[in-house]
Amino acid sequence: MPAPTAQERIAAALARNHWFMRRPPELRQALIRRAQLSAVEGGHWLYDTGDEAVGLYGVLTGSVTTHLVLENGASAPVNISGPGTIFGYAAQVLGGRRVTTTVTREPSEIIFVPQHALAAIAHDLPSLWLHFAELATEQLVFATRVIAERSLLSPRAQLAARLHVYALAWGNGKAAITLPILQEELAELMGLSRKTVNRILRDFEKEKLVETGYRSILILNPRALHRIAMEETK
Repeated sequence: MPAPTAQERIAAALARNHWFMRRPPELRQALIRRAQLSAVEGGHWLYDTGDEAVGLYGVLTGSVTTHLVLENGASAPVNISGPGTIFGYAAQVLGGRRVTTTVTREPSEIIFVPQHALAAIAHDLPSLWLHFAELATEQLVFATRVIAERSLLSPRAQLAARLHVYALAWGNGKAAITLPILQEELAELMGLSRKTVNRILRDFEKEKLVETGYRSILILNPRALHRIAMEETK
């Protein structure tokens, strides 16, 4: 059997993206057809805050960290994205400048649709920008939800909620899945101490919900984590 083409691999990865799969078939095909693929090392800066938008990005293999840079120059990680993720779209509807900084966490294969290709797609499918606006809105809802969780949920429930979100993103939210995420990264992302995250993960291990490994966390029971997130408040 011949090896899959780059476009076939991209199509398979993006099939995991819920926003992408809800788009019209002609739009999905247009994006896949114009997508480019590049292999980059870990620690590679895809773009920096304030950079001019030059296209749309996605992850085929590996993962990236998105940072928000504050006015005082401090940088805070806000999300980790794995295979099937689409990002870099907010600049398309916010004046053409990057609003975050995104860096690869490990050797990764990055999907890229250049700006001129997006313009060509929009010429034939003017609704493209509305679809990007919907994607940006979904991410705004996610960010608002994270803020609400910090106010209302216990640290245990917050961590359960974040692990469940990543289990959905990396897998299907039902079966066991290994997340290539460090405990220190989780602590930074959630504004919790590493000691707190470590303690909660140890409790989850005793409950057979997760297993911690070297530079990874195995999610054994995503549904149970979701129940914890739904039931526990401060």
